[in-house]
Amino acid sequence: MNRELTWQHQVYAEGDRRKVVLSGEIDMNGAPRLQDLLHAAVDNADVVEVDAAAVTFIDSSVISALITARNAAATTGRHLSLVKASPQVHRVLDVTGVLNALTVKSGRA
Repeated sequence: MNRELTWQHQVYAEGDRRKVVLSGEIDMNGAPRLQDLLHAAVDNADVVEVDAAAVTFIDSSVISALITARNAAATTGRHLSLVKASPQVHRVLDVTGVLNALTVKSGRA
């Protein structure tokens, strides 16, 4: 099993907002790191936007990390949403039925 890093991220901070920009292929090997990254963003901001426009692959562990972070944000009165998705990511999230849950905007936008 290849455990090399196959994805990258950048986090941009502006006041109480964070934008997490992801790129590459994210699978079960990268999902724990992604989960930590998203939780740190949620812990430090009221609004977290995830940009996955440059992500070429995700699996179910990534979907779980996104939903878990979204739910953690919601329980603390914060908001996490997917603001951009590559066609591949969009399709996977749509087919699995979670696209709307991740892309719904809050009143804070």
